[in-house]
Amino acid sequence: MSKITQALMVVSVVVIVFDIARLDLWGTTDLLYLIWNLFLAWIPYLISLCFIKKNMSINLFVPIFILWFLFFPNAPYIVTDAWHLVSSLPSLLWYDGLLLFFFGWIGLLLGMLSLFRIHQYLKAHLSYLFSELIILAICFISSFGVYLGRFERWNSWDLFVNPLHLIKDSFYVSTRFTHLGTSSLFVLIFTIFMYLVYKTVYILITDKVE
Repeated sequence: MSKITQALMVVSVVVIVFDIARLDLWGTTDLLYLIWNLFLAWIPYLISLCFIKKNMSINLFVPIFILWFLFFPNAPYIVTDAWHLVSSLPSLLWYDGLLLFFFGWIGLLLGMLSLFRIHQYLKAHLSYLFSELIILAICFISSFGVYLGRFERWNSWDLFVNPLHLIKDSFYVSTRFTHLGTSSLFVLIFTIFMYLVYKTVYILITDKVE
């Protein structure tokens, strides 16, 4: 197990303890769902860690990539949980703010590190420009997925249990992109946010610290 995976596991345990401690200290359970969201954020990371190898065949990579892509939006999705801070009690505001930031930070790390492994495979088999465009497309489509989850209340598993309604609603939402509204602005801004966060992580990993 790599040091970064060990560190992420330790941090995840710590933040889960903080979330459970909130229940013991204030007796409120309204943020326990963050533990489930964190579990979902771990899925794409584990898929990329255990199954994505740079020398694997394209025939094996494609189905694994699709499975990874279905769960990938769950990682950056945790960032949007910060919006629940507005409903926190004044006495819990400082604690909830730190807790939501903590969960969002781990979710972003899990997502960006898994995206880095996907990028490594793409660079090994495709040109720099094409692999970079795919990464940007992943950020865009994932941002759309985050929007569907946050505003339309869809989940990753709905692709399996309720695919027709999900596709229909996705198409309806996409038709609104021609208008400057919440859906188009959110997807645009969140795409830029995800891509810039990823490039920052990418540089931190690939560049030597002088």
